[in-house]
Amino acid sequence: MNRFPDLTGILNDWPYDSENNVRFIQGDDGAELMQIRQPMGIEQYNLDGRPDGLKPGGEETLLAVYSKKKNKTELSGGILILEDNDFRQLRDEGFLYYYRYLALFQVGQYARVALDTEHNLNIAELLEKYYDNEARKEMLQYRPYIRRMNAISKAMVLLGKDDTSQAMKELEKGMADIEALPSVSTAVFEFEKIRSIQHISQVITQVKSAESSSLEPKGFKERLSEELSRAIESEDYERAAGIRDRLRKLS
Repeated sequence: MNRFPDLTGILNDWPYDSENNVRFIQGDDGAELMQIRQPMGIEQYNLDGRPDGLKPGGEETLLAVYSKKKNKTELSGGILILEDNDFRQLRDEGFLYYYRYLALFQVGQYARVALDTEHNLNIAELLEKYYDNEARKEMLQYRPYIRRMNAISKAMVLLGKDDTSQAMKELEKGMADIEALPSVSTAVFEFEKIRSIQHISQVITQVKSAESSSLEPKGFKERLSEELSRAIESEDYERAAGIRDRLRKLS
C-alpha cells in the first residue's frame, strides 16, 4: 500500500471554526494564497490567475486561450466553433472561479470578486456566441446571479471609497443588464433573474437609507448583529456581508 502523509497534525494546528475559517498566506513560490478551513479539510486557492494555479497553454487562464483562438480565427475570416470538450473545460474553469469568488465575497474582498465574476461573465458570453448546443444552458442560466454579484461587488468597492453616487450607478446598471439578458428556458434562470433584481433593489434601498440618516436609533447595532447571525445561519452571504460592513462603519 502506498504511504501518503497523515494530515491530522496540519488540521489540528488549525481547528475548524465557522466564524474564522479563512486565512491569507504567501506560497513557497511567493504567490498570494487563500486557505479555507472546512470541517474535514483545508481548501487552497491562488488569488491571481486561475484558482488552481495552472497556466493552460502557457496562458493565465483557459478563457485567455480561447479568446486568442477566437481572434486568430476571425482574422483569417473564419468563425470560432466550440466543441463539447471545449465547453466542459470552460465550464470547469468557471466553477473554480465561482468557488473562489464566493469565499472572497464572504470576507469582503470585493475588488477580487468583481474581477472573478467578470471572468465568468466573459466565459458565458463566449459560450453563448460560439457553442451551439443546449448544454450551454448549464452555465448561461446563472448569468443573472453572476451579474448581480458583479454589480454588488463593484458597488461595495465604491462605497468603501465613499463614492455613493457611482455605486448607485453600478447597481442600477447591473439591474438593467439582468433585465435585458436573453432568456434561457430553465427554471433556474427565471428564479435567479427575479431573485437578483430583488437583491439589488434591496441593496439600493439600504444605500439610500444609509445616506438619508447618519444617526441610527438606540439599539440599532444590536439588531444588526442579530440580523447578521440570522443571515449567516441561512447562508445568505451577500446580505451578511452588507450588514457586516454597516456594523464596521457604526463602530
